[in-house]
Amino acid sequence: MDLRLLRYFIACVEHKTMHAAAEAVSVSQPALSKAIRSLEAELGVVLLDREPRGVVPTPFGDTLFRYAKMMDAEMRRAVFEIDAMRGVTRGTVVVGVIPTMCGAMANVGRLVLSRYPGLRLILRVAFSTELVPALLEGELDLALLLMPLDHSQVGITFDPLLLTRPVLVAREGHPLAGRENITVKELAEYPWMMPQFPQAHRLIINQTFMDAGVPPPVPAINVSTAIFFDAMIRQTDMVTVVPSTLLTNSEKALGLEALRTNFPFPDEAVGISYRENSTLLPGARTVIELMRESCAGSPGYISPK
Repeated sequence: MDLRLLRYFIACVEHKTMHAAAEAVSVSQPALSKAIRSLEAELGVVLLDREPRGVVPTPFGDTLFRYAKMMDAEMRRAVFEIDAMRGVTRGTVVVGVIPTMCGAMANVGRLVLSRYPGLRLILRVAFSTELVPALLEGELDLALLLMPLDHSQVGITFDPLLLTRPVLVAREGHPLAGRENITVKELAEYPWMMPQFPQAHRLIINQTFMDAGVPPPVPAINVSTAIFFDAMIRQTDMVTVVPSTLLTNSEKALGLEALRTNFPFPDEAVGISYRENSTLLPGARTVIELMRESCAGSPGYISPK
């Protein structure tokens, strides 16, 4: 089977329209349509349903897509291994990054540009809940994930990089900033920005309030993550919860201060993750080394075993 045809098919499924897929693989739309018809004829099944708004994989197409992605990834790995044998570090590494680690990943990108100009990075920013399935399905080579220290994910190797713990934060100069033993009742007097992810943080906040006999805070603003809205915290008296890595690994955290509270947040770790029982590509190993180099001086850094 022609790997080129499989890559065309992958593009159709991922981009959802023949026009967008044709642009992605740099062929004309008629040529792409002909290639898909050729693939369907070879297999004797219909792979894509043509609809007014685009294309949708049939059950046969769904099955082929899963295997085609793995075949494409393995072929790319073979090319990288051959390059490594030739002493060349190049190719493409697809990395998933949680929002709190964008600053650290930017440092990695700068190191790649200066030291390995033949190495290309594709970065995908999302929450751990989105990155885990993408990693398992072969869409990512590596991912920086946030996980509880006692948590294990089937099918994934998790190599801890930074120890972190959720903390409540407010702006510098906030009436509660610098205070010792801040009570739940005092926290209830201020508006809250409540992140929806990870959900466990919100549950701990609500339970702590209820245990103290105080109604849980009704958020003034709900956000997917407070990380992208830190300016709003700096400019108001709102309180929110963020991973402690935000205060140590991001210039954007300037102007925020951790509040001295006793909420029972668990220790968590940001870790370098990849699929179990898979051979890491030379480029991926290089990126891992640069990740560790970039984070080695950060508070909470966990040395490799």
